[in-house]
Amino acid sequence: ISPLLILALCAPVLAGSAPQTGEQHAAFYKGESLNYIIAPPDRYQMVEFEATADGYSFAFIPDRQKYDSADVTIGVNIYKIRGLKFSDVLVRDTAALREHYGKRVAIRPVDSVFAASGQAVPTFFINDTARFIPNVMIAYLDGRSEMLVFELVISERMTRFKAEDAFMQCLERVKALPMGELG
Repeated sequence: ISPLLILALCAPVLAGSAPQTGEQHAAFYKGESLNYIIAPPDRYQMVEFEATADGYSFAFIPDRQKYDSADVTIGVNIYKIRGLKFSDVLVRDTAALREHYGKRVAIRPVDSVFAASGQAVPTFFINDTARFIPNVMIAYLDGRSEMLVFELVISERMTRFKAEDAFMQCLERVKALPMGELG
C-alpha cells in the first residue's frame, strides 16, 4: 500500500529534537484516526523515491550518502491493518523474518521502547552469529488502523551499535497524535 506522504518542516513541532545544524525534514502521514510525524535521527536525511522502489514508504539514510550505497538505512512502511489485530500481524511478520533468514536467526525483544507521544513500540534485535545479515532491528507501532514498521538495515562497513543508536533515536522521535480540530 503506497500511502501519501507529505514532507513538512517539523522543527517547531519537534522542539528540542532538531540537530544543532538547523531544521530537519520529517515525514507527516495522516492516518484514519492518528496523525504521524516521523523525524530522522541527527545527521540523517529522508529519501522517498528511491526507497519506494525497494518497497518502503520512505527511508532515512546518513547525510551526504546516496541511497543505493548508504551504510545505514532506516526503512519505514505504513500499512493499513483495518480489521486485523496488531498482535497477529506482528507475530506473522516476525515469523516471516525467521522463515527468510532460517531457524538459526535470533530475534530478541528490546525492553521499554516508546515513541515521543508515549506509545510502546515493540522492537526486536535480529542476529545470526554464524553470518552477516543486513537486517539488524525491526520495530512496530500500533496506530489502530495503521501499523508502522521500522527496519534497520546496515552494510558490512557499519558498526551495529552506531546504527542501533540512530534507529532508537528515530523511534523515540515518532509522534502519533490524535486528530483534532482547531478552534
